[in-house]
Amino acid sequence: MSLTISNTLANAALTPLEQFSRSFLKDLDEASSGSALTSAADNPSGLAIYNTLTAQASGFNVASQNVQTANDAVSVADGALAQTQAGLQSLNALAVQANNDFLSPADRADLQSVANQLVQQINTNAEDASFNGQALLTGKFSGTTPAQAPVATTTSNATITGGGDLVTAPAAAANAQAGAITIAVNAGSGSNPATAQITFTSTANGQTTTVAAAAAAGSTVNVNGTQITLGNFTNADNGAQATVQVQAGTTFTQGQAANVQSGASEGDTTAVNLPNGTAAANFISNIDLSSSASAEDAQGQIQEAIASVSTARAQLGAQSQALTNAANNDNTAAVNTTAAASSIGDADLASVSTELALLRTQQQISLATLQNANTALGYLNRFFNVAA
Repeated sequence: MSLTISNTLANAALTPLEQFSRSFLKDLDEASSGSALTSAADNPSGLAIYNTLTAQASGFNVASQNVQTANDAVSVADGALAQTQAGLQSLNALAVQANNDFLSPADRADLQSVANQLVQQINTNAEDASFNGQALLTGKFSGTTPAQAPVATTTSNATITGGGDLVTAPAAAANAQAGAITIAVNAGSGSNPATAQITFTSTANGQTTTVAAAAAAGSTVNVNGTQITLGNFTNADNGAQATVQVQAGTTFTQGQAANVQSGASEGDTTAVNLPNGTAAANFISNIDLSSSASAEDAQGQIQEAIASVSTARAQLGAQSQALTNAANNDNTAAVNTTAAASSIGDADLASVSTELALLRTQQQISLATLQNANTALGYLNRFFNVAA
């Protein structure tokens, strides 16, 4: 007699057992790695988005570091300019002290020596200000300089006996040279009327030249590109003086700024402009305290330099604030982008743990079912001849 037994129960248990095993291993990978994307097959589109977001988050983090580095360099530059500003204040005090006709030649020589040392120190400040080997205040990163019209300012002006001022309405033309214009009234003799002697002291080289030896009262004189209109002075105004400080105009120059990557995307950069802090750039290379008149001219030069450095420091402060805001934006973007990537790529450990427990139970049931089927089949095989 022939008996055929079909192992249907074992086959029914084996198929889900294999599925449970694969699911169990996948969940085990997620639990151990913490990632829901253990392979590209898990979520192809999600993997692509996750990689893009992760790269952006990394870019924002590095950009924040770049911006902080730039901000540190700006702080170093501002610290050096603070020392320059202190030196300029000392120079101004020396120039005021030198505007005194009761000083001896030895006194003036001492004042000039101190002034020269201060100018040299200002140059040293500019040359030594560096960050990671990059010069900060030598004009290397001064950036684009907009065109500026020349300016003529009356820094001292005597009142004449006939009323009004010795100088009225100085106007600088486009070709005006930088320097100090000094006007001094000399009394006439006999029937000759009083005249004004006009001298010009160049800011560029410190040289003084006589521009007009006999300018008449009420006349208009062109002094190296600056129009000077004189009041109606008389012999009674002998010795009256006025000084006009001229700041030369600047042309547009396309300079180089220091650029840093301040965002995660290509081309997202920030330009940092650092001023030229040298004595030559601030027109104080030639400070002359040899006379009261030259000391007064020096005051005009120094005050222009003080104003220029103050403006430069204000611009550095504004850039520092902008860089701080950029770093904050980068940090916020990095956190938010990382959170977005995490929602796609990170495993839900609570859900995975629950599923692992369920799969383990289902796997044990399948194994028990398979074991029972094999046991039953083996028991029958001992007593019967099983034919396929």
